[in-house]
Amino acid sequence: MSKSRPPHAGLSRKHVARAEREAILRRWLIGVTIAIAVITVGLLGYGWLDQNVLQLRRPVAKVGDVEISAEKFQKAVKYSRYQLIQQYFQIAQYVQLAQAFGSDPQTVQFYQQQADQIAAQLNDNETIGRRVLDSLIDDEIIRQEAANRGITVSPDALDKAMQEAFGYYANGTPTPPPTGTPAPTDTPSPTPTGAPTETPTATLEPTPAPTEGPSPTPRPSATPFTFDAFQGRFDEYLTDLAKNTGMTEEDFREMIETDLLRDKLAETIGADAPHEVATAHTRHILVADTNLAKQIIHDLNNGADFAELAAKHSSDPGNKDTGGDLGTQDDGFFVKEFNDVVFTAPIGLYPEPVPSTFGFHVIEILERGTRTLSDDEVKQKQNEQFTTWLQEKRGDTTLVTEYDWQLHIPSRPTIQDVIDSQPTPTPGPTDTPAPTPTGTKTP
Repeated sequence: MSKSRPPHAGLSRKHVARAEREAILRRWLIGVTIAIAVITVGLLGYGWLDQNVLQLRRPVAKVGDVEISAEKFQKAVKYSRYQLIQQYFQIAQYVQLAQAFGSDPQTVQFYQQQADQIAAQLNDNETIGRRVLDSLIDDEIIRQEAANRGITVSPDALDKAMQEAFGYYANGTPTPPPTGTPAPTDTPSPTPTGAPTETPTATLEPTPAPTEGPSPTPRPSATPFTFDAFQGRFDEYLTDLAKNTGMTEEDFREMIETDLLRDKLAETIGADAPHEVATAHTRHILVADTNLAKQIIHDLNNGADFAELAAKHSSDPGNKDTGGDLGTQDDGFFVKEFNDVVFTAPIGLYPEPVPSTFGFHVIEILERGTRTLSDDEVKQKQNEQFTTWLQEKRGDTTLVTEYDWQLHIPSRPTIQDVIDSQPTPTPGPTDTPAPTPTGTKTP
């Protein structure tokens, strides 16, 4: 019987060893390749997870024990950009209408400047991010304070507010209350730049008179706005909102709810707001030189006529020809230096010139009294107290902590993004409005 054939017959031991080494090398290379592939997939997976999940969960700020996530911040920034873009579309449409109807160049230029300003804001990501973060912090402060005080919003009240935000009123459109006639007061002449009034908040351009723009085309009588029509409009809005901001109906309801809590909390915090305000009837002579002011006071004490000296010396053209009369004004109406004298000094001619940024004032206090504030004015006082309280809370570093929120500011949606997201042309100013919860105000 023949012997068994040895393995690798015809191969030398050297060839066998080489083949075994090559097999080992192939297995090693395959293992390394698989390991690299696994690591690569793992890194890509972690990168996606970090970008789309972990980073979004990281806080951009914390109020008390509640964190404001990057995801919530990004949605709010996108919502703010979305609102700006809707304003841009409306103003662009006004420009087209103004040009089509041959409006004067100043009106067209005004609207164009407004559109350019919005476009510039959309390019300033950090400013938008800062404003939105402040709003989110304010919202969380409000929600926590409301919870501490037992202030809530019922589901029915929330539903009603959401419906009214889209122009649907279950009980019919409310009739605005008649405007009350204010008590007669002395109305001063328009105050020029040199008068001692507080400087109002500046606007870049005056608002053109409505009559300067094109007259709207008369429309047929409107079909009653039903609940089904509201629901359809609301669903369309949410769909568009989700495409451009990622916001859900729950996010939107939370914004509306926070607005309602804000109003209730403002009434509570401002409950002791005054219902009356001190008033004073004054007149003044404004000059640039303190020595001249002192001479005028001397002359007045010796019987000179105030109206004649005002006409001769005052640099305030708004009232120099009416005896320097500033009328009856509320406490706080004038610049601080002037206001302090008017509401604290004895009635009569103030014995010293009062310096301000406008010059030197010779002041005569004719009378003082009080005025009952209207409901709107009381509400404004309540809001002022609430705003002061909220600013103090926001500035409390033991309550509010901020993190690297600048790293999470989205630069979208862009104007083109919103255009591309809509299957139909962008709505005009008479179409579906974009409700603006005050928690995320537009500039």
